[in-house]
Amino acid sequence: MRWNKRLNSPELNIVYVCAGAVFTAGVAACLLRGLFFTGEMYPFLTVWFALCGLLVAPVLAVFELHKRTDGRGQESGGPVMKKAALTLLGCPLAILVLYAWAGLRGPISAQGTLDELLRWGFYASFAVLAYFCAGYRQGARLLGAMWHAMGMAISLSALFAVCAGFKLPYAVAYTSAPEVSATGARLAGLLEYPNTFGAVMAVFLLERLFAAASLMESAKPRPSAIKQSVATGVYGMLPLFPYAAALLLSESRGAWLSAAFAGAAVLLWKRQLCAPLLLAGAAPMAAAALFYRQLARAGLAVEPAPGLLLLAGLWGAALLGGAWLCCRRQVAAGGGCAARVALAAVMWTAAGSAVLLQVRERITGPSSTVAARGLLYRDAWKLAAEAPWLGRGGGTWRSSYLAAQSRPYVGSQVHNGYLDLLLNLGGVGLAILLLLLIAAGWLVAAAAPRLLPSLLALALHSAVDFDWSYGLMWLLLFLLPALARAEKLHSVDAGEPPQLPASAEPPPVPGGPGRPAAAAALLFSVALALFILSFQAMRGETLYKQAAGTSQNRERIVLLRQSLQWNPRDPMTAAALSRMLPGNQGRDLILKSLKYSPENAALKWELAKRALEGEHPGTAMYWVRRGQQLDVFNAAKRIEAAEGMLDMSVRRLREGDWTSARQSAEAGLELLRQYRLLGERESGKGIQHNDRRFGNVQEAEGLGLRLKGVRSEAWHLEMAIRL
Repeated sequence: MRWNKRLNSPELNIVYVCAGAVFTAGVAACLLRGLFFTGEMYPFLTVWFALCGLLVAPVLAVFELHKRTDGRGQESGGPVMKKAALTLLGCPLAILVLYAWAGLRGPISAQGTLDELLRWGFYASFAVLAYFCAGYRQGARLLGAMWHAMGMAISLSALFAVCAGFKLPYAVAYTSAPEVSATGARLAGLLEYPNTFGAVMAVFLLERLFAAASLMESAKPRPSAIKQSVATGVYGMLPLFPYAAALLLSESRGAWLSAAFAGAAVLLWKRQLCAPLLLAGAAPMAAAALFYRQLARAGLAVEPAPGLLLLAGLWGAALLGGAWLCCRRQVAAGGGCAARVALAAVMWTAAGSAVLLQVRERITGPSSTVAARGLLYRDAWKLAAEAPWLGRGGGTWRSSYLAAQSRPYVGSQVHNGYLDLLLNLGGVGLAILLLLLIAAGWLVAAAAPRLLPSLLALALHSAVDFDWSYGLMWLLLFLLPALARAEKLHSVDAGEPPQLPASAEPPPVPGGPGRPAAAAALLFSVALALFILSFQAMRGETLYKQAAGTSQNRERIVLLRQSLQWNPRDPMTAAALSRMLPGNQGRDLILKSLKYSPENAALKWELAKRALEGEHPGTAMYWVRRGQQLDVFNAAKRIEAAEGMLDMSVRRLREGDWTSARQSAEAGLELLRQYRLLGERESGKGIQHNDRRFGNVQEAEGLGLRLKGVRSEAWHLEMAIRL
């Protein structure tokens, strides 16, 4: 039975406002570099949480109105599906609570925990709004438009940056290392990081490939149906070429493998889609491979006119070839259909071979990046063992890796989303994350299996890179179940989404009339708290940037003080201000900031530098060792510490305190000895993973001679006094 869509005006307005908010979040994710830098997100998050606070009551009222929908309501699903949906929407809230609890317990980084708290407040509210909008045809249409607009904007902006001279900073990542890029240039697009850009393109490519294959498989063998399905299929295949081309130009092996494994896993389940998928993707993939080979020879540097012609020509060829194969598959039978499937398979093989020949050395040869990831993972597991259950709060790896690293690599990202959350929230947080992914996979597989490869690609690639540091990836992850729900409710076969008739009474609200009001009050309080926190962080960030842009010391101090008043958790602001304050004022400020970031290497080093300017070698050595423990492989700090001890020794020698002068010189020599031993050990391991070039101790030889000279002079003077 088909129900007619009947929405009253206030309810329809709520749907449009929520869909508009979700669409705006997608636009922000594209324009703000994939929502990677939290500092760039503060203004958007402030507006977002204010809007969420206003929407709490009306959205909750609509949820309560349509809560009991079996038989009369909006969607009919079994208890398992309802529990999966509740789990999907509840897990982000649970992670939000864990970060709030970590903030109260005293995290390793209060600023990092605040950033994650704001992020997960955003993700949780986005997931709820997207899932809510999917229940209405108007909202579902906007969700679909948002999905395709995001994919095309991300792919075409990157391709136009290469082929049309479109000004997009850092759209291309250049490197001279052959193990990083076979061509010396990789496409990074709006995300400015090729690996995650490739993963995003794989998600969109898989969605369109399986959509086209599913459409071909479900087409009826009537001429009118064939004509309609072919026309719709061509329209659906329109983004395939730019998605495939952008994916190949990213040269992300992880993204390629994730897409291949995800697609193969679903094809093993849905074997009937193999032939349609081969036909739908053959021409776009072959054209994309040719496009990649042409641009690879030029190092992604082509003139705008030839580049645009190449892009347009291959895109058109991909569309025509795809339309011909799909149309012929519908009208052909027997041997004719088998021949076209074989032709499509040959085209896929040729495309794959052309790409693999270009990057064969990166695939068959030893990979320094894979080995580096293994080293990161081993260090991260050791760090996770220190707080295995609840972790140490947001930003744990970024705050601790300099102390935890076993080699002098550069890696402020752990390159594994699961490990990153394990470090932040421990085993409890990781279990919630896995539960979230299972719930999302269950919902997608039950409602729209064609979307499952995209979800699997997200989950797989996040295990080998820091995709989940990008807010865009979480938006895509929560959009997929929402799109699956919309497709199930509003597909052509399902007809109009079932709705309550105008004459029907709304179902009673479980728990009495006070329960929705209490829930609304709670959610409004959470939104208000997040709004206040994001506004404070935004003001602090704005004032910090203003201080960095002024040349007047007095004005800079005022701005930095104001920044800390708004956001006292930021260690960068505290360190910058402490350098401009005299004596005890700067020291007290650092000690106060250490309450928010107890293991911050920069703050501890500021204390060490102040101690080196003092009169007590024992105090100086204490803070120097604390600072070196938090940044083991920092050669500059080790040299600076020895120089500080030399200066202290010279000062004490001039003041007649020969014992302290000798002790300071001996402490400096001990620091150099430790540096020399550690440097020799690292030099013996080779240059691999020694990104910080730690181990060059030649610069310390002259410093050691000066320290020995001051020590000898202080010792002789001390002996002369005793005699």
